[in-house]
Parts: sequence; C-alpha cells; structure tokens
Amino acid sequence: MKVVKSVLVSGCILAVLALPMAGGVGAARAENLLTNPGFETGDLTGWLVFGLSPNSGVSVLSGDNGPSALGTHNAYLDNHAQALALVLKQSTPAGSAIPGAVLYSFDLKLDQADVGGVLFVNIFAEQAGGGVIGGSGLMGPFWPWNAWATYSGSFQAPANTDFLTIQVEAVTGANVDSNCRAHVDNVVLDQGTVAEEQMSWSGIKTLYR
Repeated sequence: MKVVKSVLVSGCILAVLALPMAGGVGAARAENLLTNPGFETGDLTGWLVFGLSPNSGVSVLSGDNGPSALGTHNAYLDNHAQALALVLKQSTPAGSAIPGAVLYSFDLKLDQADVGGVLFVNIFAEQAGGGVIGGSGLMGPFWPWNAWATYSGSFQAPANTDFLTIQVEAVTGANVDSNCRAHVDNVVLDQGTVAEEQMSWSGIKTLYR
C-alpha cells in the first residue's frame, strides 16, 4: 500500500511540473470576442468591408505585424477614391456581450494620408435586433506615421447590450488627390477573463496529507 501511494504521489508531482508554477490559483487571460483578430488566417475571415471601389480596397499582407501580439499578417486599407469612407468592420456574435466594461485595443500604422485623408476607429454596443445604444465615440483621427502604435481603452456598455461592433475607417476628402492608406492588426474586444488554473506547491501537498 505504501508503495502504491508513493508511486501515485510521484506521478502527480511529475505531472504538475508541466503546469505554470505561480503563487496560487487565480491567474487569468483576456478573452477576445472577435474572430481572426490578427488576420493570421491570411484573409479577411470574420470581417466585412464597406466602401469598395476601383480606387479603394482592403487586403491582408504578410511579413509585417503589429507589436501587441505575435503573428505575420495585417490588414491593409488602401483608399485613394474621392470623398469615400473605406470601412473594415466586425460584429461579435448575438448574445456575446453584456452591460458593463468593454476593454479594447488595436495596432495601427499609417502609410499615407493626403489632402483630407484621415483614419478613425469606432466601437458600438448594440442591442438585439440591431440598433446602437452606446459605444466609444468616434476615436481619432490617428496619426501613427510609418510605425506601428498600439491604442487601448475602455467604455461602459449600457443595459440591453447584446453584441459589439468595431470598425476601422480610412476616410478621404472631397479632392481627387486625397488618400488614406493604413494597416490594422491585433484587434481586441474583451468583456471579461477566463481563469487559468494554477496550483502552488503547498496546494499540491495538501491533496496528499
């Protein structure tokens, strides 16, 4: 009996060596509500594009990545149409959001913005059946010239919030020479955390007393 117990305890200790050893239970990670937030599928899976024209479009580029997460891809908004809003948009699934704090972050890089070209981001809290009931307000214009920058913040989603929407807007002015060319990556909308179970050595020893 003593031999069996010794083997069991030794086996359990070896197993937990593979776990993160921290001070105790309670570590957590953010839960992103968005699909394909870093465009690592190599395409625009999960995202919608509005404002397409012969002179405006959105593509996924490789070989470059925003600083806030690992990866090799980003979305590129290329708008050189006149007086047009080129929009990259995603809504979270129905029932995915609740009233309360919404944490957001995203990486942006601006290649060009001439003659009225501007870059904005907007986040909406929406109710079931459609209809904006709150949000971040129009954020920007952003000017991260030729280098990645990370932006983050929060707002309170009101009662009856059912899902969230984020949109990045590359907007041009009413001039034929206006343009806005920008990159976006690592977009996060988070309303909570998911616990990651961790156990201290004292907790392990308690199991076998």
